[in-house]
Amino acid sequence: MAPSTKPEEVLAMFHCPLCQHAAHARTSRYITDTTKERYHQCQNVNCSATFITYESVQRYIVKPGEVHAV
Repeated sequence: MAPSTKPEEVLAMFHCPLCQHAAHARTSRYITDTTKERYHQCQNVNCSATFITYESVQRYIVKPGEVHAV
C-alpha cells in the first residue's frame, strides 16, 4: 500500500525563484484564518533552495449570506 499524502502537498508546487525548476511543498501552517505559510524545496539537486510562500484569500467571487455548520 502506498503511503498516504495530504492533497494540499501533492498540488502545492511552485517554481524555484532562483533556477525556475519545480519546488515541492514540504510543510505548511495557517498564520491566520485566511493565510497559509508554505515551505518549499527546489527539486534541482544543484540548487536545493528552500523558501517560504504565502497563500491568502484576496477577495470573494460569491459569498453566502449565512453559513450553517454541517
